[in-house]
Amino acid sequence: MNRIFRLFAVLLLGIALLPGCSKSENKEKPLIVACEASTSPYCYYTGKEAHPVAGVDIDLVEQIGKELGRPVQYKIVPFQQIFTLVSMGKADIGAAGITITPQRAERVLFSTVYDVSAQVIVVPKNSALTDEASLKTARVAAQEGTSDLTLLRERIRPRIVLPFLTQEEVNAALVDRRADAAVMDRMQAELLVRATGDMFKILEKALTKDQYGLVFNKKDTALAEAANAIIDKFKMSDALQNSRTKHLDILGALPSGAKIKEEVKPFIVCLETSFAPFVFVDNNRLVGVDIELAEAIAKELKRPLELRIVPFTEVIPLVMTGAADMGASGVSITPERSAMVTFSKSYESGVRRILVKDDATYEQLEDLFGKVIGAKKGTTNEDFAVNQLHARDFYHYDNATQGIMGLLNNEIEAYIDDEGEADLAAGKYIGRVKMLNIAIPAEEYGFAFQNGNDVAKAAADKIIDKKRENGELQALFRRYNTRYKAIESNGI
Repeated sequence: MNRIFRLFAVLLLGIALLPGCSKSENKEKPLIVACEASTSPYCYYTGKEAHPVAGVDIDLVEQIGKELGRPVQYKIVPFQQIFTLVSMGKADIGAAGITITPQRAERVLFSTVYDVSAQVIVVPKNSALTDEASLKTARVAAQEGTSDLTLLRERIRPRIVLPFLTQEEVNAALVDRRADAAVMDRMQAELLVRATGDMFKILEKALTKDQYGLVFNKKDTALAEAANAIIDKFKMSDALQNSRTKHLDILGALPSGAKIKEEVKPFIVCLETSFAPFVFVDNNRLVGVDIELAEAIAKELKRPLELRIVPFTEVIPLVMTGAADMGASGVSITPERSAMVTFSKSYESGVRRILVKDDATYEQLEDLFGKVIGAKKGTTNEDFAVNQLHARDFYHYDNATQGIMGLLNNEIEAYIDDEGEADLAAGKYIGRVKMLNIAIPAEEYGFAFQNGNDVAKAAADKIIDKKRENGELQALFRRYNTRYKAIESNGI
């Protein structure tokens, strides 16, 4: 029922603000709450079929439902999907200890602040890590989609960032030493320390102070205003403090927190989104050869596919640590990477090319020795520029567009990229950029797996062989090359 029709119906009946009537009508429409259930003590699994989640946020939304006369139903989803569901109108409220940030406020409407906490660093008890600066050389974990992960990537910038789907996975990475440290909410940290005895400690200096709020669809201001009045009462009474104390006591009495029953684990593929025809964005959707192959591999394994978008430099580390099942995005098979991960069979060979400004007079590789070179960050093209061309200076770019702009703006003297993207750039900037008639030796591309993950590798090899034999693999590359060229030529 759309909003205009609802308004018309209310006016027609003449019962716009009569509590008894509005409650009766709302009983037909549950209050849908999207939540992520590993954000203790705000929202966590109980293991009970009738009431699967509990926590401070759950107490709060149950109170909102009670006072509005609407039954509450829960959608338990990954944290980052909360904002999507609420902004699309598929959930009325989002809850899970959600930090209020300006970026999120562009997508959703936040309630008044209902709690304040802090982001802290958790390390093993005997760790040599003592403060934020010491994390620069460490492997640091945080939950995907949270402000903790944003803080890691944008401010702390450790040697390796380890994003995990749930807080339970973050904690597990600390316990088995896949991570040297983790960033999380202070109450989550206190629960972890309590549950594991003397294994961990919280570093004294907090990173930030966080304000928490519930989230609503931007158009649903009436629900948000009604909820704010209930939140204010919840805070002013003893209800908020009682809720915190109750759930901290419950969770502290559990050996490792309540868990949901075992379900089929998703097949997690980490990838970077700007490497056509392997992966690229088309009409706000991820498409490409790697996407179709990943879907087929997940189907072969009988596991749901889950894509995680990360910087290219994080792909191999995430696979190495088991935070992802497979690494994609046209990953070149090299001896160095093969020492860290296991690769599938090659599914494509790629020639690399060198782009220069149209008036450049370079004719052979030696002409580029000692020049200022650019390439995409974390790629083998970087290695080639430094070790084979002996670049005097080197610029790292996040994608080909930035690299070409660097070339046109005289930031660099040459840009190295894979042949497909180099060819597209040369065609797009005719008269300004040209591709040298020098082919750097071809590389083989494969999917990356954690060493020992033979089941997933075997599934990938089977799919690659099958699609190569029946011609589908070659057809995929033709189709996505054609599509990407159309996007670039039409500016869409």
